[in-house]
Amino acid sequence: MFSGLTGWHLMILAVVFLIPFVLAAVSIARNRASSGLEKAVWVLVILAFPLLGPILWFVIGRRGGRESPRPSP
Repeated sequence: MFSGLTGWHLMILAVVFLIPFVLAAVSIARNRASSGLEKAVWVLVILAFPLLGPILWFVIGRRGGRESPRPSP
């Protein structure tokens, strides 16, 4: 499958997977709205799904399901 990849291709592929993974892990660690258990679950999600996990974190996880209601006008 990856037999035709050269060094540059592998570096680009590593960056595509590594940067979102690291950014998500740091964001999870710094998130004060999540409990320790929630953080552990999210870390497991990004470990189990290296490409989809960080995307899910940035789309739905950062909010933590604890959005404050907006005041009605």
